[in-house]
Amino acid sequence: MILLTGFCFLYGNVCHAEEKGFEKLRKESVKIKTLQADFTQKKSMKILSRPLVSQGYFYFAMPDSLRWEYIKPLKSVVLSHNQQARRYMHSDGKWVEDKTNGVQAMRIVLNEIAGWMNGRFDQNPSFKATVIGKENTCIILTPVGKKMKGMIERIEINLAPQARVVQSVKILEGPDNITQINFSNVKMNHAIDPTIFKDVR
Repeated sequence: MILLTGFCFLYGNVCHAEEKGFEKLRKESVKIKTLQADFTQKKSMKILSRPLVSQGYFYFAMPDSLRWEYIKPLKSVVLSHNQQARRYMHSDGKWVEDKTNGVQAMRIVLNEIAGWMNGRFDQNPSFKATVIGKENTCIILTPVGKKMKGMIERIEINLAPQARVVQSVKILEGPDNITQINFSNVKMNHAIDPTIFKDVR
């Protein structure tokens, strides 16, 4: 009984510390009005002889406007504004809107990213969120449902030490299936033309 009581007390302290950690991150995220950055995405799979590497630009404006643009090796743009997501592919010198069901899945992903930018790391009931570290903070998202566990083992989100913005994201779908996204040239609270979230250009 003493051991059980001690364990419950320790577990309670850990949960309380995590809760305070997420509350602090949410308060710090209030300072973020806009973000823009370059990103490099590396996709590693067992069936690939070498990782697939993509590059692009990322734009975010409070509360939930996003632009995710790939420039290499293929051009594509995903826009999310006012809860509406659109995806465009560059083909034969022009932009063509993607009308497939993949847009809906992309909208869910972008809403999740917007939540992270707002400090809402622990708001998705499909994941258990754990915060590790203070200066070099890492958020571990572990799926709680069987359906999600079959698709994703965990997500690791590393935050920049100073600004507390997302520095990198690692998505582990399995031991041989990993997506790593690194952000660079991050600019916070710089003016962004609102049309960038509406027009492909």
